[in-house]
Parts: sequence; structure tokens; C-alpha cells
Amino acid sequence: MVSITDLSSWDKRELAKTAKPDKYPQGRFKDKACKRCNTVFSPQGPSHHYCQDRCRQESQAARRYEKVYGVKEEDILRMYEEQGGCCKICGGKGFLMHKSKKHGLNLDHCHTTGNVRGWLCDNCNRALGLFQDSIVNLEAAIAYLRGDEKVT
Repeated sequence: MVSITDLSSWDKRELAKTAKPDKYPQGRFKDKACKRCNTVFSPQGPSHHYCQDRCRQESQAARRYEKVYGVKEEDILRMYEEQGGCCKICGGKGFLMHKSKKHGLNLDHCHTTGNVRGWLCDNCNRALGLFQDSIVNLEAAIAYLRGDEKVT
């Protein structure tokens, strides 16, 4: 069993923040509406603002997209719907990396202008990055793939 003296100072600070039942004699917190979907839920602590992890993750992603790319959530969702939830290049919906880890789509942007271009799967997004977003490099790769020269 871990004692309080075994914890780092960061762990001790986090532990001090954790809601303890004896601090709240009523035994539970007042029900409140989820900040994301407005579903009423019973929070586990005073800092719980979302009814489930999915609501928290979606809210964090929306804030990140707006902060980093300057794009509103409505625009991102509209773009996703217009693409049918598929990669704009290959038409895939992502892939299963492990039994428990599915890679979905990534919001792609131009590194020069910062403009959002669309949703891409991990493979297509990485490929553009590896080709340094260069049309010349991509055209050279296409020409290479079309060639039928064999090494003898």
C-alpha cells in the first residue's frame, strides 16, 4: 500500500484537490446539466462538468480546433458531414491500430497558410507531411508509380 509520504509533491497537490466524501456531508453533489449536451447528471465531484468522457473530449477538441485553426465547431462538423465522415483523399474512415485503438480522421491544414483543408485519415495525413505538402514531390511520386521500368 502506498503511503502519503511516498507521493511526489505533485501527487500530494492533486490528492488535496480530490473531493473527499467527508468534505461533503450530504454524500453526493447536486445534479447539474452537462456543459456539452445539457443532460442532467450526478457529478462525482465539484469540478465535473460533463456527463460522460465523450462530452468532455468533444468539448476539448472543439476548443482546440478553434484556438489552433480559428475554425468554429459548426464549420468543422459541416465539413465532416460534406465528406460523409470519410478521408478526403482515399475515402477511408480510419483504421483499427489495435483491438482497442481505432484511428479516425484528422483535421488537415496547410502549414504555410494555416487554412483548414479537410478531414484525412492518419495515413493520408502523414503522407502529405512526408511529401512536405509539395505538389512537385507528389507528381514525381505519381510518375514513379506509373512507370513500368524494372530493375534488372
